[in-house]
Amino acid sequence: MRIIMDTSCVLGLVDRGCKKHEQIKKIVMDDRNDIIIPSPVIPEACYMLNKKFGPEVELRFIDNIACVELQVEVLEFKDVLRVPEIIRKYESLNIGFVDAAVTAIAERLSINKILTLDNRHFNKVIPRGFDYFELMV
Repeated sequence: MRIIMDTSCVLGLVDRGCKKHEQIKKIVMDDRNDIIIPSPVIPEACYMLNKKFGPEVELRFIDNIACVELQVEVLEFKDVLRVPEIIRKYESLNIGFVDAAVTAIAERLSINKILTLDNRHFNKVIPRGFDYFELMV
């Protein structure tokens, strides 16, 4: 199963104190799942990991992207064009660039499964081609 991973679950995967840590870990480690990290998630996650846990944890995350065989999906130009459309459509949610980019990439890849703890945004956004995002946690 192809699943898009949001920043919140990167943090939840690293933070053993997160209530959903084990659930996230189980999904990520399941060989049947292809976990896709949109490229804009990486700098946001790195910033938050460094701020909360320090530079060693940030570096470990970067090293582990390859070790856990997470697929990084690069933001394409058509995604960049789609981002402001999404932000405008969901202006009242104030979703911001990264969540809009995650949505644009999910739409392009025809994936509606999102590994996220961000229910405030992703349970209200309706991706093109689907009726809803299926939140995996």
